[in-house]
Amino acid sequence: MKKYIIIFGMALILIIIALDGCIEEETGGIIKVSEGHFNSIQSAIDAASNNDKILVYPGIYNETIIINKSISLIAVDKNSTTIQYNGNETGITVLEINADDCIVDGFVILGNNESTKLYPFGSLSSIGIKVQSNNNIITNNTIQDIYYGIHLDNSNNTIVSNNNILNNDVGLYIVRSMNNKILSNNITKNSIFGVYISSLLSQSDKNIFKYNQISQNNIGLRIKGSLENKFEKNIVQNNDDKGFLFCCGSRNNIVFNNNIINNSLNADDHYHNQWHYNKIGNYWSDYKSKYPNSIDENNDGFWDTPYIIYIINGDTKDLFPLVKSITIL
Repeated sequence: MKKYIIIFGMALILIIIALDGCIEEETGGIIKVSEGHFNSIQSAIDAASNNDKILVYPGIYNETIIINKSISLIAVDKNSTTIQYNGNETGITVLEINADDCIVDGFVILGNNESTKLYPFGSLSSIGIKVQSNNNIITNNTIQDIYYGIHLDNSNNTIVSNNNILNNDVGLYIVRSMNNKILSNNITKNSIFGVYISSLLSQSDKNIFKYNQISQNNIGLRIKGSLENKFEKNIVQNNDDKGFLFCCGSRNNIVFNNNIINNSLNADDHYHNQWHYNKIGNYWSDYKSKYPNSIDENNDGFWDTPYIIYIINGDTKDLFPLVKSITIL
């Protein structure tokens, strides 16, 4: 009996040691970018291993960065840690993510806007954050003064949340990317599109947009050749040309429970997408000017007359237009 107890005890110790090793590997180490440690972000990344956390202390870092390991890149002070490109080259990417399972949290990403507006929608257009991998988190950043603010290219299951994306040409560009979550971002004052979802060889399908404010862009959202994206509880407001534009084969997208307010044209849908879901439509700021005699006879919170979406051929309707704007968390 004593022999079996000793064997069992030794086995238990070995299991604990093995588990402890797994936990150590999963947690990773901490690397600092500050005085007395690494003096550039890229040098810290080069020295890191998978699962490490890199803490970047306040300052202006004039460099371009490539993340090719599964790491967390965290700004210690989210208001005063800047990664900036000061050169005159075109087609640069300030921060590029090529590895899965990365986090980028809390940076100000700046480009040189004068050198990045020369080649619209081409390979020479510069990018603030480019993601070419899966299962990443891009959060709490400010990206401005560059052609593309954030670019998801062949990236799936990535979360883009709580970012300020402003004063770019295109705020958020999504191509060949699926099942991403775009949550609680402020996307404003981008000169062409706030959001551009596109297809290039393959579609950008089944992405979720929720709790975003998309305002004061030329076009709020352009969805091209993409399917089954869902837009819920967003504010699309004061865009110069259009709020939503669905074109070029974009079908079966769902738009519901949004505030769509004071855009020059609130929505333009070329392919009969769905503007209500589970008997909930959207709030339209121009509803009463278009349908002055409509009422909510049974006081269910929906106007009795459907809202017709502008479309070239035929019409698409929001069958459950909201009487009151919704509260966005």
